Amino acid sequence: MCFRPAEAASSRTCPECDGTVNAVGGFLPPKCPYCGHVFTDEDAGTPPAPGAPAAPQAPGAPGAPKPPTAPKA
Repeated sequence: MCFRPAEAASSRTCPECDGTVNAVGGFLPPKCPYCGHVFTDEDAGTPPAPGAPAAPQAPGAPGAPKPPTAPKA
């Protein structure tokens, strides 16, 4: 079973020179070996990291207990 992410063994096309940059040792190089363009996250098409989650709300006040019912005769 392979636990490596799919993008680790892929290739990338340089937006500057249209050259194909292949993965080396399972990782893509940080810059294009043909023209020297430095790759960014936007070049790979990866979405930005999500922001921090919102703070939780304070718990509400507890409800009043129900009155006891009359016993059945």
